[in-house]
Amino acid sequence: MSPFDKVRYERLLKGLEVTEVLCSEAMGGTETSRIDPEYFNRDAIVAQKKIGPGQSLGDLVLDGYRVVYETTQAIDREEGERLGLPYFLQAADISTPFIHAEGMICVPEADWIRYPKGRIKPGELLIEVKGKAEKVALVPDDFPQKTLVTGTCFKLTTKAQVDRYFLAAYLISRYGQALKDRLKSNLLVAYIAKDDLYGLPVPQVSDELKRQLQRCFESIFSSQGRARKLLGDAEQHLAAVLGLDSWSPREALSYVRTSRQAFEAGRFDAEYFHPAKAQALVHLRALSDVCVGDLFDSIRELWQPTGAGGSPVRNYDLTDALDPFLDPSKPTTAPEDIASTKKAIATGDLVVSRLRSYLREIAVVLPSDGVPSVASTEFIVLRPKAERPLSVEALLVYLRLRLPQIVFKWSQDGSNHPRFDERELLNLPVPRALIAGQATYEAAVREMVTQRQRATRLLDAAKRAVEIAIEDSEAAALAYLTAANPPAADA
Repeated sequence: MSPFDKVRYERLLKGLEVTEVLCSEAMGGTETSRIDPEYFNRDAIVAQKKIGPGQSLGDLVLDGYRVVYETTQAIDREEGERLGLPYFLQAADISTPFIHAEGMICVPEADWIRYPKGRIKPGELLIEVKGKAEKVALVPDDFPQKTLVTGTCFKLTTKAQVDRYFLAAYLISRYGQALKDRLKSNLLVAYIAKDDLYGLPVPQVSDELKRQLQRCFESIFSSQGRARKLLGDAEQHLAAVLGLDSWSPREALSYVRTSRQAFEAGRFDAEYFHPAKAQALVHLRALSDVCVGDLFDSIRELWQPTGAGGSPVRNYDLTDALDPFLDPSKPTTAPEDIASTKKAIATGDLVVSRLRSYLREIAVVLPSDGVPSVASTEFIVLRPKAERPLSVEALLVYLRLRLPQIVFKWSQDGSNHPRFDERELLNLPVPRALIAGQATYEAAVREMVTQRQRATRLLDAAKRAVEIAIEDSEAAALAYLTAANPPAADA
């Protein structure tokens, strides 16, 4: 290229978001010969240059598979457990790097027999490869054995045990994310092909760093386990105090409701008047003097991205409430990147998802750094009344119990996305014993939050250590990881 042509060429590129690559590099980038700008985005190219030539993800994999299901019938978890049916793990049950097993549905036994490759094994690494393709999870040793995994996730086993922890940390680091995101096909539903996933560049690090990452993840899962136990113990304690630990609804072959009841409810479907729901409400009313609506206000303040004045916000989706609190360290989002109306939320609120109640997406809004927070309009936002006779932490424990969940389950409408009405929550009885003993449940939830936040900090440390190893040196990464997770912390 002559000097004149070069100057003109550079002038044409000035001010444009352009990435310049060799033709040979473009044609050999992936198995699918990608030449689109999404693949050759600047962040991915910078990441690849920092990692340099070496190994790929496939070099560390012993076995991997993604199942394509023809059809699967979702079966209610309670019914499935009664029949001993297999569980089915969906992407919605994953909150990197954890799996919320208690929210899984069940599927027919025939699916377990027909799709043996979909069976999850402890120690596997799950990578979401369809849709957003952003979640990663490690299957713990105590995971339910009879479980199939969704076809949106690729499951793999690494050759060495330490590599699964290293890959988990790398894939959620900014370099791993940039290189994985570039692999998404530009289709209606984004998808990462197996060959492209296996070709993902992976940095070469020492076994010592991998061992320290493994130790860090063991601490992460230890804290997560303690948090889960604290919440579970609080639920069991409250159920026992209320005499609900062995409660079971009577089976009814048929039932009758008056036309007046149907008109008052605005519902004519049999599910809404299910005997189990009616029995649960009778039992709870006998224990209660007030309802949720007597103690909490429903906040319906809407937030519009067009009226935000450009100020960033923390935007929480329903899956953020799989944890019993909304993470105050979640990255902010620019209003122009939010396409829909949201609900405004504030510190001390309790958000309750009215969609897919079996997931128990109920969370406390924790204090943050002052950045405004918004959430999905599918949340019902509860705020304690001025006299504050009941804490949000105690209410959270109560709403997770079986009887309130039965009420929500049979209050859902029959749409493709079943949801219950706000009034069902506001009219739910609140037991006297919950109000009297709320300090116990408040303390348990706050300690649970402490443990869960420790797990989050350690997860951030693990991915940051991988980034430091790429940017600086392994020595710096090891020093950082040791400071973040000192050996004494495991005791």
